[in-house]
Amino acid sequence: MKTARTVLAVAALSMIWLAGCGGGGTAFVVHRPDWPYAKYERLAVLPGQASDPHAAREAELLSDRLTSLLASNGTFTIVSRAELADVFKEQDLSQLANAIDEGTALPEGRLEIAQALVATRITDYKLIRERVQKSVPVPRFNSRGKLIGFGQKTVWMHRHGAEVEGSVRVVDAATGRILVSHTARIIPPACEAQNRSPSESPEDLAAAAVRELAVECCLQVAPMRIEVKFDKDSLLVATGFFDGKYDEEKKLARGLGEFMLVVVDLSEACDRNDFKVGVSAEDGRVNLYESDAFTWSSSSGRQGMSFTVPMDALSSAGSNKFVAKLYSVGNPEPVITRPFELVE
Repeated sequence: MKTARTVLAVAALSMIWLAGCGGGGTAFVVHRPDWPYAKYERLAVLPGQASDPHAAREAELLSDRLTSLLASNGTFTIVSRAELADVFKEQDLSQLANAIDEGTALPEGRLEIAQALVATRITDYKLIRERVQKSVPVPRFNSRGKLIGFGQKTVWMHRHGAEVEGSVRVVDAATGRILVSHTARIIPPACEAQNRSPSESPEDLAAAAVRELAVECCLQVAPMRIEVKFDKDSLLVATGFFDGKYDEEKKLARGLGEFMLVVVDLSEACDRNDFKVGVSAEDGRVNLYESDAFTWSSSSGRQGMSFTVPMDALSSAGSNKFVAKLYSVGNPEPVITRPFELVE
């Protein structure tokens, strides 16, 4: 099964494609969550819990939606609620989900059920219904229909809103060790209407927030392909680093023995994704220099990751104009290009 999952990961990377061109483009990368998910094949999503009894319906919606997202993701085998019910009573499942914490583990005889337990909880839940008086401008026209000014009138503004905070935990079923613990708060845009109730109720908005929360939870548990905008300023051609800044150049003297390609400030979504840099002649199809693959980490910060390019690598091009490139590994097209020139 692990072989099949490895093939799946490779296939996902091979599907990365470039949707934009020029200095910076839009591309899909694989967002990898920060836990050793590759070691876990079978997950069991427990019944959703809520700190507020009024949010019980939303808690179940969060659990069900996350189960569907994880099942369609393809990385894990998701143990169905029916399979769990064969071993646990529904009441036992709810008690387990409610009490899941450091040290919560399945009995040794039940470890074949799942390797990890996923528990969700609605930790805060607010429905907002407001009605306030508000003065609004009213245009005034003369008998000929010409605008002559504005008056004021008072209306009732009805406002509906919702706020939902939820958490997800992943626990090793054998040891009870917490592998993932994440909390997020979702506040969808409020709806307003004059002198009547808005078309969307607070409950509708809360349900929309829960669906968004399920996606956020899924991002913490499973690898997912997501769209990322690459900024052309994330790839630099430089000759040095001093006082926290790179000496960026568009023109390099041929007499330099070497220069740097630097990758900085990639999106957080690029964390734990593999990249490489290269250089080709402006009209060349083959890279004259190409780095080894490296794994990006947002902890690299503004200093980023730099690669030294020997000037001799460009001497065979017969050209003064070159293009620095950043590639997402598995994508034959660069996600960022940066032109530069050699001068005497």
